[in-house]
Amino acid sequence: MPIEGFDFKAFARSLAEQVGPALPQDISDADKQYIINIVHNFCYMAGEAISNDTTISFNADQASVVTQFIGEWAFHKSIDIIRSGIDPQFRDGILQKIAFTIFEIAKTAIIKNMPQGDMIAVVEFHVKKAYNEALEELKSKGVLTDEQVKEALTHSNIDEMAQQAAAQESEAQANGEPPSEGYTPAPNDNKILKLATFAIVLRHLPFEKRQGLLDKFSPEEANMLRDYANMEDLENKLDPALVAKCLTEIKNTLPQPKKLNKNKINKRLYNIVKNSDITKISNMMNKERLAIKHLITQSTQGTADDLPPRITEIVCDYLEEKLNR
Repeated sequence: MPIEGFDFKAFARSLAEQVGPALPQDISDADKQYIINIVHNFCYMAGEAISNDTTISFNADQASVVTQFIGEWAFHKSIDIIRSGIDPQFRDGILQKIAFTIFEIAKTAIIKNMPQGDMIAVVEFHVKKAYNEALEELKSKGVLTDEQVKEALTHSNIDEMAQQAAAQESEAQANGEPPSEGYTPAPNDNKILKLATFAIVLRHLPFEKRQGLLDKFSPEEANMLRDYANMEDLENKLDPALVAKCLTEIKNTLPQPKKLNKNKINKRLYNIVKNSDITKISNMMNKERLAIKHLITQSTQGTADDLPPRITEIVCDYLEEKLNR
């Protein structure tokens, strides 16, 4: 049934009308009209599909978000495709694959109440993935060469527009002008780059450690990390300087290892042993290594052991966990 306050026909028409003034000058008139038509048709179909989907109950704002995602990315990627020199007969197929991907990802993100910033990032990630897959598919069919695919991947109209906007804003601020209304730097490229950089680290870790780290991320970010970690030749697809910068930023955000006071740790162990049932502790130590048994024996006598403080701390944590059960 129709969504109250969401006229998909008028919305698609409005989005298409905004395309013309934003089109770059290096695009031919025929291609400009193609882009306008693509944006209108894709937004019209997306809006109609959401309005008729009985499995979801979106409000007008949510339906507009999904439709606008499709319109914006149809705009940007059609420009990239045209600048890449890809034969017109293959344009629709690539853009349809991207539009369908956005439709499903954006709907899922809204259903999961994903924050707007995360939604933008995850949609962008899957758009780039779908675009790469579409190009690789054409290459496998002999339509595109490896050089043509690489050339196509060098174009990114959304990045160019973001850089231009940032440059204009910087120039305006340098001239003492206030920030433009609604201006916000694009944080998502940096977030995605950090995730891709972290994926390089992940792919060199054992499976157990990798999974443990993935569990600390949101499901959406974990899926992005897995996709990046499985991406062939990931290291060569990223700018080494940016990767190094991201690694430094990641390192700076990690908690610093705490310095352990050996005397305090030994005193902690002594108090645990002193205030616990020694028989229970002895039973726990039956299967332990000789060094650990020796550590416990020393602590009962109030003397220190030569084991590193970190090992003693682990033993303390272990004893407290078992004794408190």
